[in-house]
Amino acid sequence: MKQKNSHFLSKIFLMSILAIFYFNSSAQNQKTWNGNTSGFRIDTTVNAGSQVTWNLTLGAGSASSKLDGGGRSGLTTVTWGNTTAAMIRDTIKAFETLFGCTSNLVNKPIDVYPKPVVSVSVNDTLCIGASLGTKTLSVSNYATIGGASNLGEFNITYELRSGSTSGTNVLGTAVTLPTTSGSISLTSIPTSSLSAGTYYLVVTGFASNLTATASNPAPGSYAGGNAAATLAAIPTNYLIYVRPAITTPTIQAY
Repeated sequence: MKQKNSHFLSKIFLMSILAIFYFNSSAQNQKTWNGNTSGFRIDTTVNAGSQVTWNLTLGAGSASSKLDGGGRSGLTTVTWGNTTAAMIRDTIKAFETLFGCTSNLVNKPIDVYPKPVVSVSVNDTLCIGASLGTKTLSVSNYATIGGASNLGEFNITYELRSGSTSGTNVLGTAVTLPTTSGSISLTSIPTSSLSAGTYYLVVTGFASNLTATASNPAPGSYAGGNAAATLAAIPTNYLIYVRPAITTPTIQAY
C-alpha cells in the first residue's frame, strides 16, 4: 500500500509541475527573425529521468526546422524559416513521460518575421568639395515587421565602404528608426574627407529594440547580428560616385 501511495503521489507531483510550466511558458509569444536559431529546454531540476518529446507545428508558408539534442537535458534547436511577406506563427510543443504517466502537451507559439526590405533612393555623383545632402532610407515592409505589436523599432547600422561592398568603411554610424514611419534620414556626408572613387552604402545591422520578457529572449538582430549575413540578405542598392577635383581655368588673351 505504501508503494502504491508513493507512486500515486509521484504522479500528482509530476502533473503539478507540468501545469506550472505550461502556465508560465504560454503567457506570451516569442518573436524572432527569419533565418535565426533559437534553443529550448525542459527544466532538469524536476522530473529527473523523464523522457522529453519535442514537436514543431509549422504555420502556412513556414520553412522552419528543428534538431533535437540528446540526453536528459531535453534540448532542441529550431532554425526559423520565413521567406513570405507576412509574419508566420510556428508552435514549439513538448511533453514528458515519467513513471508510466504522460504530461499535458505544452504549446509555445513563436512569431517568425520576414527579413527587412530596405532601399535608398537613386545613386549620386558628387564632385570633390560638395556635400551629399540628407538621404532617406526606406523600409517598405515596416507595417509588417515594425511597431509595438510586432518587432518594435529598429537600430540600423550602416557603413560607407570604399571601392566595393567589402571595402574599408570611411563613415559608419548607428541610427534609430522613427516610431511612426518606415523611413529614416541618413546624415549628410561631406566629400572633403573622401578620395575620388565609388562608395557603397551598406546596411550591416538591423536589430529590434524589444527587450526580453518573461521566458522569451529579445528578438535581437536580423541574421543573428552577423554583419556579413545581413549585408548579403539586404543588397546594397545605393552608390555614391565621387569625382576628382578639376582645376578652374583662367581666361587668357591671345
